[in-house]
Amino acid sequence: MSNNLTGTAFIVAEFRSEENAETTPLYTDNVVQIWLNEETRKIASEIAQNSPAAKEMIKLRTKYFDDILSNQILAGCKQIVILGSGLDTRAARINGSGVIYFEIDDRATLELKESTLKAHKITANVRYIPGDYVQNNLIALLKQSDFDFEQPTYFLWEGNTTLLAKQDVIFVLETIRDHVKDFKLSFDYMSEKVIARTTGYQDINDYIDKYESMYTPWITGFENIETLADELSLKIIDNFSTAQLHEQYRPHRSLASNLLKFYFVCTLELISE
Repeated sequence: MSNNLTGTAFIVAEFRSEENAETTPLYTDNVVQIWLNEETRKIASEIAQNSPAAKEMIKLRTKYFDDILSNQILAGCKQIVILGSGLDTRAARINGSGVIYFEIDDRATLELKESTLKAHKITANVRYIPGDYVQNNLIALLKQSDFDFEQPTYFLWEGNTTLLAKQDVIFVLETIRDHVKDFKLSFDYMSEKVIARTTGYQDINDYIDKYESMYTPWITGFENIETLADELSLKIIDNFSTAQLHEQYRPHRSLASNLLKFYFVCTLELISE
């Protein structure tokens, strides 16, 4: 897992927190502000000027993932795994009786997270697992934290796949499929056309060129999630472009960018035998 993911955690948190100021916010995150300050606001503001689509993409996916997670907990799911969790606040915001979170990320991020939550007396039933879920054996990492492989589990994999090699994304999906008895898994992904600059929209190509010159290159996209799911013996529950989410969540606002037509969220599950 790339260290670049850690560097973006504060920016993502800033963009997420902005929704709190909306008249009718898509979601409410009263925890996220504990990590934010003038410096993070300044950096986020500069990035937003260069890439206004990024903000809306993050807010839309946050709403979608919050809803899916809440529904899983309501349906009785007690184990939640967040891969590359960064400054995700769901363990503190969305919980239920007996629900336990497992968060995997680098040690520095998790230690900062744990100490700041503690300092603000914010409780969360979470087991922090320092490590690289690609390089350090995801199953071994979960085993050392007493994860129950027989229990229904919801995996959330947010803001990671575009920055990982395609074979690593597939490897993670295969690993979960082969070791967890009953699971659902949500993640976001970019269309391969964006990576290849073949969307037909020059504004998208310009955006990606500028973004990658300043930040982290996007290296992986998927053109047909149905094919991927079939090859992995997984079933698609949801697959939406963020443009579709925008139409659903913000029907009275115009689309921030054509890029939202090529940036997706999906939820997969194991095909029952």
